[in-house]
Amino acid sequence: MEQLIVADAEHNLSFLSAKTITDDSIASTRPLLAADRTIVGHNDEILDLKVIPSSSQQTNTAPSSERIVVATNSAQVRLFELGTYSCEVLDGHSATVLCVDASPCGRYLATCGKDKTMRLWHLETQRCIGVATGHTEAIGAAALSRKVGRYDVKGKAAINGGGSFAVTASKDRTLKRWNLPGSDDLDKCALSEDPLELRAFVSARAHEKDINIISVAPNDSLVATGSQDKTVKLWRSTDLTLQGTLKGHRRGVWDCQFSPFDRVIATSSADRTVKLWSLSDYSCVRTFQGHVSSALRVRFLSGGLQLVSSGADGLIKVWTIRTNECETTMDGHSDKVWALDLSPSSGSLVTGGADSRIVVWNDTTQEEENAKRDAEEQTIMMEQRLANHLRFKEYEQALEIALELDKPRQALKVLNSIIENDLQQGQGQLVTLKRHVQSWPMSRTSQVLRYCREWNTRARNSHVAMLVVKSIVSSIPAHELAAADGVPEIMAGITPYAERHFDRFDRLHASSYLLDFTLFSMGAMDNTDEDGNLETDYAAWEASSKLVLPPKHIDGRIQVGGKDLVGETNANQDDSSEDDDDSENEVLTVGESDADESSSSEDDDSSVDDDNDDQVQGNTDSDESSESISDSD
Repeated sequence: MEQLIVADAEHNLSFLSAKTITDDSIASTRPLLAADRTIVGHNDEILDLKVIPSSSQQTNTAPSSERIVVATNSAQVRLFELGTYSCEVLDGHSATVLCVDASPCGRYLATCGKDKTMRLWHLETQRCIGVATGHTEAIGAAALSRKVGRYDVKGKAAINGGGSFAVTASKDRTLKRWNLPGSDDLDKCALSEDPLELRAFVSARAHEKDINIISVAPNDSLVATGSQDKTVKLWRSTDLTLQGTLKGHRRGVWDCQFSPFDRVIATSSADRTVKLWSLSDYSCVRTFQGHVSSALRVRFLSGGLQLVSSGADGLIKVWTIRTNECETTMDGHSDKVWALDLSPSSGSLVTGGADSRIVVWNDTTQEEENAKRDAEEQTIMMEQRLANHLRFKEYEQALEIALELDKPRQALKVLNSIIENDLQQGQGQLVTLKRHVQSWPMSRTSQVLRYCREWNTRARNSHVAMLVVKSIVSSIPAHELAAADGVPEIMAGITPYAERHFDRFDRLHASSYLLDFTLFSMGAMDNTDEDGNLETDYAAWEASSKLVLPPKHIDGRIQVGGKDLVGETNANQDDSSEDDDDSENEVLTVGESDADESSSSEDDDSSVDDDNDDQVQGNTDSDESSESISDSD
């Protein structure tokens, strides 16, 4: 079939085809051009949107077939299908449409705009079935009654207030209620070319400044209005009698919403707060702070247990009422989020903003909880496997599990055990550790280097950390490490602490020579060179000497062992020469002993008397003194 494609000033493409009307109610059988589909080129700024509930005749409608009505910076009203985002356009307003609302039965729409009129639309036929005139300024807020049963009232009962109604607010600061005809009359108007003229049932002077929002209670008993005068006023819906005023916001109120279950109302304001008010005494019971700019829209979630709000900064926040805490912040817009509504069937959240974007947010709470529970179960199983491997000293398998679970402390213990085994069995070669390093992907290597950076900040863990770093840099080419994401920064964090530990070890190494120097100066160490010449310079002796072993505390004495130590200072030269082969095992004992007290005192006297004698004579006198003491004993 041939189609006519039409482009309009709103950047829309409409595909038109010829159709013949056969309905007997229309006295015309001429062919008409009807739009099969419309492609929207640009939305412009999204000013308002509402999710259209499924009609009572289609209660099993799939969520993908739900539709939304959108008011953009245009005189056209657009209907989008959420599943396919196909669009239909409603033409009728002569100026920009500012607000929209959908009836709870899903059959009617109300739209208002700068042309000072409210239009009522029949959704199935997409015809305008009523026009409300009476405001003297642009209409910025409108709402339809919320009880589904009201839309089934017929005849005079509907006109007299028993049926559905609409409430509008204008820049002229007045509030008007419009009684709508019964459903039969509205359905008949859908087949007529001329819409009904609606008259205001009652009017009231509402606020001192512009009215931003109107909300109708779920039972249709109250109407709430929010204004730039910083207040929210509650009106009886039947005659628009003022019931109460909510005062507490420091700036204008942008939105208000009745709870579907409790007698509370939520408001959002330009003072960057969301407040919860009691309808019993009109007091503020909760204040939610967290927006950094104006809070523009607010809705109830999770059966009235949570709130969702949108801000002028493009952020959407979810609040838990009981704890006053912000549970999550969603970022999907780059400008003000003027529109926000919930899907009653699928639970999806739909937002629209000044960035011309319409975003659908799906509730993934249950999926995330299931995923979290599965992850916890998996973690418990992995931890049990890790404990089993550690118990049976299967360190290689334990290391991989510790890294997979991201447990640095367990990984440190396992690496320490692997290094000890390598040093004991591999003659100083880290065979097992290097084999693991070579099998790791670069992401795992980066993870281990991050661990090493943390371990290296503590002296007791620095040895393991530096051995792991050594294995990595000796197993992986430098250009691969330099090209890896984040590795150069990690190495830059390791370097300062590595230099600090090196300086500490260097100081300890230098300090370890203090005992050698002391013993050398006391003549307690062999200070002759290989040719038997006496070395008086400690530096020369130290260059040819072996570093002594660390001192040990045994039976209250300090024992220092080493290759070049002389067994006893009072030993004979002959005895010393005979025992040269056993010098490696000889030990110099420093300490007090009951058996050596008298010998020690006599040696001290002898050393004082013979201070000016040569060294050989002094040694001889010392031997004689020792023999005399032995005889006396």
